[in-house]
Amino acid sequence: MMITKRFDREKGQQQQRAPSEFSLSANETFVISTTDRREIDSELYKELVDGKTLHLLKSVDQELTAATQERIEFLPHYHTLVQCGMYEYYASEGQKALPYAFAELIDNALSATARNTGIRRIEIRLLFDESQGGPAVVVMDNGCGMTSKQLNNWAVYRLSKFIRENCIKSEETGYVRPDPVPRSLNSDISYFGVGGKQAVFYIGQSVRMISKPAGSPDVHEFVMSKEDFERKEMNREDIYTGFIRNRKPADCSHVSESEEQFLQSIVMEEKEKQSFTAVIITGVQQEHVTFLKHNFSLWTRELAHTYHYYIHGVHGNDQRETRKNDHVSNIDIQISLVERSPRIPSMLNLREVDNDMQTLYINSSFSTFEFKAIGARDSFVEGLIRYHPFLYDQETYPVDPYALEDEDEDCLILNSEARGKRPVFECFWNGRLIPYTTVSEFEWCARPKKVGAVPLECYNRISGVLFANDRFQVSTNKLTFMDLELQLRDNNTIFTRVHNGQELRVNIQREFTNWLKECHERFDKQVMFQGFKGSMTRTDVPTKRQQSPWAVFQAIKWDGKTYKKGQCVKSVKTNPVFVGSIVHFLLYGEHEGDVYATGGYVQIALEPKELYDEVRIIPISKIDRLAAAATIKKKIEDELNSKSLCSLPGNLSKLGKYTLHLQTMLGDNSASEWAGKRLPYYTLNFSIKEGEAISFVLGVISSPVHFGVPFSIPLDFRDEFDYPTQPPCDIKPQLECSSLELSYERIIFGTTCVIKNVRAKGKMSHQNKMYTVKVHIPGLKQDSQSLQIVLQPGPPHTLVVFPDGDVLSVENRTPANFRVEIHDEYQNITTHPKLSVRCQLLGAPDLPVDVVDCSNTGSGVLLTKPLLLKTVNAEQILTAKFNIPNHRTVACVERKLRILPSSRISRFEVYRQEEGSEDVMVLQNGERIDWTAGDTLGNLRFRLYDEGNRLVSLRPKLTTKIKVNWTADINAEELSQGKLPALSVPSQAQREHFYLVSFHDKHTVNFSFIIYLSCSKKRGYKLQGVYTVKPHSVCIYVYGFSQASSGLLSVCGVRFVGGSLGPRELCFKYQDMKEFVRIEVTAGPPVLIKLLNEPEMPLQVVNGQGLDAPLVVLLCDEWGNPSPDQRIAIVMKTLLPQLKTEHGMNIFTQQGEHQLEFWGSFSRNRIPGPVVKLNVIPDPNKPVELSIEYDSAATLCAGDIFPVFTVVVMSEEGTPVRTVCPAYLSMLLWKGTASGLNPPSTVSHPIYHGEFQSLLEMEMMVACLHHLYLFFISADLFAAFMLCISAQCTFFPVISEFSITFRSNTLFLTLQDQYSNAAGEGLDGKVIVTVKGTGDVVLPLFENGETSVDLALLENSPGVDGAEYILQFNPEIRQTSVTIAAYSLPFRFCNDVEHQKVIVTLSKKKDRLSQTVLIYRDVFETSKQLKSELECSLLLFALCRSMHLIPNQPQRKCSIPDPFKGSPKVLGKVGHLAQVEDDDAAKVISWHILGDMDCVVTETTSAAKRIFDDTQGRQQVIPLETGDKILWKPLPHIRNGMFLFQPIGNPVFVKDILIFPEHVESCNKVFASLLGDTILIDDLDSANDYRRGVRH
Repeated sequence: MMITKRFDREKGQQQQRAPSEFSLSANETFVISTTDRREIDSELYKELVDGKTLHLLKSVDQELTAATQERIEFLPHYHTLVQCGMYEYYASEGQKALPYAFAELIDNALSATARNTGIRRIEIRLLFDESQGGPAVVVMDNGCGMTSKQLNNWAVYRLSKFIRENCIKSEETGYVRPDPVPRSLNSDISYFGVGGKQAVFYIGQSVRMISKPAGSPDVHEFVMSKEDFERKEMNREDIYTGFIRNRKPADCSHVSESEEQFLQSIVMEEKEKQSFTAVIITGVQQEHVTFLKHNFSLWTRELAHTYHYYIHGVHGNDQRETRKNDHVSNIDIQISLVERSPRIPSMLNLREVDNDMQTLYINSSFSTFEFKAIGARDSFVEGLIRYHPFLYDQETYPVDPYALEDEDEDCLILNSEARGKRPVFECFWNGRLIPYTTVSEFEWCARPKKVGAVPLECYNRISGVLFANDRFQVSTNKLTFMDLELQLRDNNTIFTRVHNGQELRVNIQREFTNWLKECHERFDKQVMFQGFKGSMTRTDVPTKRQQSPWAVFQAIKWDGKTYKKGQCVKSVKTNPVFVGSIVHFLLYGEHEGDVYATGGYVQIALEPKELYDEVRIIPISKIDRLAAAATIKKKIEDELNSKSLCSLPGNLSKLGKYTLHLQTMLGDNSASEWAGKRLPYYTLNFSIKEGEAISFVLGVISSPVHFGVPFSIPLDFRDEFDYPTQPPCDIKPQLECSSLELSYERIIFGTTCVIKNVRAKGKMSHQNKMYTVKVHIPGLKQDSQSLQIVLQPGPPHTLVVFPDGDVLSVENRTPANFRVEIHDEYQNITTHPKLSVRCQLLGAPDLPVDVVDCSNTGSGVLLTKPLLLKTVNAEQILTAKFNIPNHRTVACVERKLRILPSSRISRFEVYRQEEGSEDVMVLQNGERIDWTAGDTLGNLRFRLYDEGNRLVSLRPKLTTKIKVNWTADINAEELSQGKLPALSVPSQAQREHFYLVSFHDKHTVNFSFIIYLSCSKKRGYKLQGVYTVKPHSVCIYVYGFSQASSGLLSVCGVRFVGGSLGPRELCFKYQDMKEFVRIEVTAGPPVLIKLLNEPEMPLQVVNGQGLDAPLVVLLCDEWGNPSPDQRIAIVMKTLLPQLKTEHGMNIFTQQGEHQLEFWGSFSRNRIPGPVVKLNVIPDPNKPVELSIEYDSAATLCAGDIFPVFTVVVMSEEGTPVRTVCPAYLSMLLWKGTASGLNPPSTVSHPIYHGEFQSLLEMEMMVACLHHLYLFFISADLFAAFMLCISAQCTFFPVISEFSITFRSNTLFLTLQDQYSNAAGEGLDGKVIVTVKGTGDVVLPLFENGETSVDLALLENSPGVDGAEYILQFNPEIRQTSVTIAAYSLPFRFCNDVEHQKVIVTLSKKKDRLSQTVLIYRDVFETSKQLKSELECSLLLFALCRSMHLIPNQPQRKCSIPDPFKGSPKVLGKVGHLAQVEDDDAAKVISWHILGDMDCVVTETTSAAKRIFDDTQGRQQVIPLETGDKILWKPLPHIRNGMFLFQPIGNPVFVKDILIFPEHVESCNKVFASLLGDTILIDDLDSANDYRRGVRH
């Protein structure tokens, strides 16, 4: 063997091993190359990877002797991730794309916080402080967080929530569609698995995901960045791999201190959070930073608009709402912008935004029209239409703030007609806005072509919202709906009116028209013109078309005021402001009689007429409605008095002829005559004419103006005093307008100069734009003026058809899809009435003609349905001719259509060919074939052909759609080879047999043939004995047979020995003939009961608890088949009396093994069943006794602390209970002796009710000898376990004082401690008694003449008679460790014996009276207590007597039978669910819901469907799952908590007087749906009065 090249040592070794590995000779030359024939050298060898396919060849250009396979990988490039946002948000045309990127991250946060019970907090932090590591964007939420597996799923692109369940089976059970909620606000908007990645890489270059799932101590962190992808690609590493860091909260050891300092503070916030998710985006593009800073209010307003109903709840941000909202949102979205110091951070809560469009729509509307659209596949849309009325002089329809932001400063959006041509409906999906999809209108709410009961302008005063559920598809970037409008316009979509939460089966178009008419009449504040006087022509209007007709009226009613002819008014917003009297009112159009209208003009004669002889016409809206009549009159008088003749010559500024009279006047009396002669005078006649033109004013141009259509611009030239004058003869006006080209033909001079035939040329950006035209006339002092015109596309000029190729190739039975646009002369898409494009196909018979209406859009799609030509075997060329029938001047357009034969299956060919034979027998479709009975027709084959008669290769995908009717067992491998299963011809020759081969796809292709049988020559036969056959391994015994003379064989006594139930086939065979009979095998009579899933015996059961899994028994026949017989009663019996069961299967017995027996009975026959062995074990959590340990040998003194008591609650198994609630332990303390183990009945209040664990340590202060009583009460078991602790400890009192008691005439001294216990034993000492007085008084002396001696006073002792003195007893104890305080005893001193006796007598009497008072007080207290008990006894007796009488009173009962009550998930029939006390009310309510009384209410839809199916649709059902939420609200006469009027007739909601014995919440929901807001009132007159009161 020769090696052609030398490699490195390792490579050389490989080549040296090659001969032995591949059995090559030593002299044979070979080459190793790649599949692209590159010879392996040292450089290429380094690039090889495992699994690479190499060729071992003699030479590089050798031909391959056999095919080889090469393993490849086709993972997407990482640009799929890092640039996905740029591609997806390109649809926004670069405008406001960032808010929608933020919306994707908010969608994820809303889904994560969907199950939060408290505040759902979402934060967006814009950290643009470069000193802290910015710029960065952080989105945080307090949702459920993500596990490491879920975080991995988030990183996978396009892993939607529907397929995500296959990846996280250990954590979730898969996607569960949320229950329907109002407005579809279910937070289920994290959908496709793409939005988060698109958003983060559109905003920045790197994302760090930090999440802590609920209930987990770990934080999971994952980083994905463009830089990391580029590094992996350079190092040839796997791109889509990474690591998740699992760490403890607040661990920022992996964060660099020099970079991303803000990240450290975010990580430190993790300590206080139970669960969260933080999305941290870095590498934010500078253009995004600039936009977010400078347009903070713009993009936050867009976010507030997108999530308006999530933020503000179902009813939105209604700032006028004063009543309590039942749907308050708990979503809090906070946005903060932090920049470098000293700039102050910006903080905004989206709840505070009040200028988003939905807020503007809600707060400017006065009424709403709710509806619902239901489509296929559980799709539904909740709709809302709002009415924005015309108020006085302007429309209240809100102006779109976004539409005003246009790059062309001279272009404004026209809003003179409220909504104008903007679409009506904004569209929301699962509660969030889909911004680029709007719906213009529906057929039932569209503006009619003819004027009806509602003025046409009212249709421009509505706005609407559509709330679609997730059955409608949206694009992955959630910018557009894919099929919303198409589905809503489908004929199968049902629209219903929703009123007060109830769907009404009414004509929705009629309901909408009536609602719109009512809104117009109630809310539009328009002008009423009265006193029609005829019509006139106005020559002052420059547009000839609008000069007539003008209706003349004498008065108007406007804003509650009446303005009449001759009334003086004042103008407002005019220059100058003037006053005058009304001449008449003018309204354009043909009118007769009184009429309502918006707008109009008033003709005013200026006042005072002595100074002004002029009439002006101004809009009615410029009448000052606030000016008082007295103010106007005073203004006229002041102006008249201020004009004096002496000032006239110097202030003449009005055109016309004047006469000036000069008269000599006497100064003293202003006389013009003297001595009978007239003083000198002079009369001067002169005229004032207009001056030279120095300015001009543009006249009114009728709007809109169309491109290419000539129009005129009137010019009114003015002199210095603003009077009309003649224009200069050599003027050359110049017209300017940005983005437009303007030209004109000539100028007409006259009373008004007019620029004729002005034409506008150019490309318009969008509809209804208002352009500013500047008119410049050189040579004038004020040489330029501007006017605004609305430009619309010109008349149709060109028909454009897309695609624009010469020939379009289309397969037969597929749509062609031509898009047409109608352009004006300047390539603008134009609209026009009756603008329909017709497409006619030429070149074949019976070709379709398609028409699309482009009147409103200017474009459309034609030939959207498949072209269904007859069989096309070869290519055909058709001509598609497009024209506009109503516009013959627009040239027709033709396109060539190449119709190709369809590639779908169109023909079957079945033939028979023996193996190895070239003879082919081709069967014809429907052919009759004569074949021998009982024979086999095999070797059948088939071919498939398409419409072009081309043979179609048999692929498994196609062959799986082929079915035959003679067998269900088809070999897929044989089908893919073109072989059909063999056909066994029946042996019965009396009838024909039909056989069918079919191909089922979107269409069906059939091939059939008929076999009629010819009999075999063998005629006679005889059957003997008993035969046993086994179809499908089931033994059957045949007990007998007989043969009739007619040749028929009768088989009887067929019996199945065993086997499963269901359909079976019996095979009767004679020689080579077979016949099959299909029968249904059912279960036999029940003879046995067995367990469905027999558990391992014995079952372990905790005492007092139930089994872990229910025991399911099965009723079986002799062969073990389940029997459906429902007449069998199954009984469970315990074999030992100690075993007791409660609450179903809760076991109560002693520890050990026990047995449960199941048996059944039917017709007094016992059916045996299984015996279940139970091993009852003690409950380790069930407390049964208390174990108390303390120091019983402790010696205690009064006032000392008790020893420590250690209390352990013991369970049944003798172990401590570890789950004891501390609140269940209490301690009682009482004085006296203990009787038994229970405390006295007078002791009830515990002295210690602690919060402690199962081991209790208590310290008590002891005052005297007491008994302790410690007990434990379990709230779960409702039992008490008690232990009485007698006072086994010895208590020693501590002396602290002594007391004195009197017995006869002797004083007894007693030593006591501070708790009145006797003390002092073993003390040695004496007591010194002294007498003390108060003040400077003489002290009595004892018998020895001293003040401290024995307690006998000296006879005739000094002292004040009747004075009070004190005997003080001072103990002197030898034990110095004991200290006893002195005791003072007051006494009264008497010198007179008689006086002393009186005092003693009075003292005794006082003592007796005190005792009597105490006795009477006790008597009164006892009497009061007895009286209270007696009253309670009498009340109880009366109640008991009433209770005995109630059952005997007649009661109303519902007579409708309810056989379904008690079934699983069934509440019962409506008539049985509620009760009513009042008989009359019960009759009225029963009549009102008569049609629903028999309806069965179920908790679930499945239970309702079961009842509906069981009764074959005869029983009405109402599932609670389909009901809406209950919205409680007050009666209509109560607004904002106040009565609008005092009603009569006791109005009350019917639902409020119903009594529900059970299922209160569910019944409330049912009757709220049935009754709605139905009100019950006493009589008809009261009802009519109430209705009138509510309306007004």
